[in-house]
Amino acid sequence: MTDSPPRAPSGAASGAERRAFEERLDRIADLFADIVVHAEASSRTRCPYRDRRDLCTALFRCRNQLSSGADGRAACGHDGTFDYRSAWESHPRAGVRAKEKIAAVKQEAEARRRRASGPEQPESGKAAER
Repeated sequence: MTDSPPRAPSGAASGAERRAFEERLDRIADLFADIVVHAEASSRTRCPYRDRRDLCTALFRCRNQLSSGADGRAACGHDGTFDYRSAWESHPRAGVRAKEKIAAVKQEAEARRRRASGPEQPESGKAAER
């Protein structure tokens, strides 16, 4: 048995068979579209390492991990009310410093571009030259 995708009816098939096939494909596409929309919305607030039993499946330490029962697995303490991605940052201040440095570099580049383009003349001076 092969797992090949469904094929449209052959050229010998009637138009009704082809329409029925296309309607089935449309229904399947609608079902998957709903699943994708739900998964995308859930991914913004739910930790991707939290399983259906609320256990943490991450292979690294996370500040949202809670000690669990006898099996030694950590429970996920993420409650969906904050951006969980910051829990993975080992040095959050380094991220802030990097953003500040990027902003400074952008300002310096903009100042260099202004200097390279030369001083701008005021509009009144341009009109007087004509």
